[in-house]
Amino acid sequence: MDLYLNAKCEPTLNLPSAARLFAIFLSLACAFNASIAYAQTWKPERPVELVVFAAAGGGNDKAARVIQKIWHDNRLLEAVVVNKVGGGGSLAYTYVSQKADGHSIGIAQAGLLTNQLTGRSPLGMGDITVLPYIGTEPVALAVKTESPYKNLREFMDQLKKDPASLSISVGSTLGAVNHFAIALLAKAAGADPKKLKILVFGGGAESVTNLLGGHIDAMAQASNNAAPHYQAGKMRILGLSTEKRSASLPDVPTFREQGYNVTIDGWYVFVGPKNMTPAQIAYWDSVFAKTVQTAEWKKFVETTGWELGYKNSQETAAYLRKENDEARAILTELGLARQ
Repeated sequence: MDLYLNAKCEPTLNLPSAARLFAIFLSLACAFNASIAYAQTWKPERPVELVVFAAAGGGNDKAARVIQKIWHDNRLLEAVVVNKVGGGGSLAYTYVSQKADGHSIGIAQAGLLTNQLTGRSPLGMGDITVLPYIGTEPVALAVKTESPYKNLREFMDQLKKDPASLSISVGSTLGAVNHFAIALLAKAAGADPKKLKILVFGGGAESVTNLLGGHIDAMAQASNNAAPHYQAGKMRILGLSTEKRSASLPDVPTFREQGYNVTIDGWYVFVGPKNMTPAQIAYWDSVFAKTVQTAEWKKFVETTGWELGYKNSQETAAYLRKENDEARAILTELGLARQ
């Protein structure tokens, strides 16, 4: 093909039949090559919308704003962060799905899958375009420093005695990663996870406010929501959902090392409108591949307890299909799966 593409695309008139056929083929090849070159150069024509499903100040909002700044500072593109709060993320995902092209994308977590599995939203993976996975963040179970529960064992023993005795916020989405973490911990401790007193707010920032204000007993949240308050001496993190300790929180034990075989990945992926073109998908694959390699992103990962990672859109779609099956099994056990 390269041999033909290096030739000139000449008219086919007044040529012998064999030469004419060759010239027609050459012309088509040149046209195909031109279309590919055009597709590969797609880029946003205006600032993109970076849609966040929780209120400002929460974990995914912080990540989105770091990404927005990286894009601006590295001259990759311009973006505005748009918060669409409601329905455990379904409002944001639906908003993105209905956009016309690749100028609106959204940050997504497990609610993208579980909202449909629980019947909260009809929107599923077939209604959006899956874009790259950018890493995972552990779930932290945290209490106020003044809490009577000094360690995970004491907290879980109380849940075993009376599962409804402690109010626990799981952020903005019922039946997602944060909820899974505390439910699996309760099960491992011998408590009934269906009887837990689970509360939902607009996002991680509201969970923090309510915990520090003494309105709830604990929160199961993305680690970045608890880390600064732990470091300031205002919160006690009872454990993390990772397999090994976080480099940014080296003094905090994992659930597993405290005798509870519970690990949860708080993955982050991006999604776009349905029927995005291959060129648009390729553009976002490239942008996120560059984003996660910047020093600014690596610093964010190190300071928030994230684990660095990247999967392109195709790899991410396969990953989410597996996650969907696992989420269905957990939700069924909790009695939350749509029948």
